[in-house]
Parts: sequence; structure tokens; C-alpha cells
Amino acid sequence: MSSITANDVDAGTQPARSRMFWVLLGALAAGQLFAFWLLCSHQVRKAEARHNETVVQQMALADCLQYIPGSTIASCTARGDVQASADKANVSAAVPVSFSFR
Repeated sequence: MSSITANDVDAGTQPARSRMFWVLLGALAAGQLFAFWLLCSHQVRKAEARHNETVVQQMALADCLQYIPGSTIASCTARGDVQASADKANVSAAVPVSFSFR
């Protein structure tokens, strides 16, 4: 008869533990990479929104200067500031819209 010692049991479970360790380590690394990707894509979306807002403000200023007779940069900027403060007051009623197509 043969008897199984504690060393034989440990030798059999050691590869399973090692494999489980590497699987958990790989899952942790994949989770961190996914979280980093989410963070980066969120930051890119915020940067695109800021850029689009700047472009819209520049277009509004150009339209004001072109289509309102006797307007100056200062008067158009003041007109835009009044509109922006009114928009901020109604921010709870605003619905975010995206016009980007991918």
C-alpha cells in the first residue's frame, strides 16, 4: 500500500494555485486597462465638447459682426455674454445633444 504524504498533496495543488494566480493577475490587468480606456475616452469627449463650444462661439461672433449693422466686437461679445448667462440659468432644462458621427 502506498500512502499519500502532505508533500504529495502540495505538489499536486501547486500548479493549480499558480495557474489561478496568473489568471487573477491577468484579469486585474485587463480591468485596469479597461478603466484607463474609459477614463481616456471620457477626457477626449470633454475636450471635443470644449472645442465645439469654442467653434460655436467664434461662429456666433462672426455672424453678429456680419449681420448686425454697426456692431463691434465689444457689442457682439456683450451680446454673447448675456446669452451665455441666460443659458446657464436654464441649465436644468437643457438636453445634451451630440452631432458627431463615427
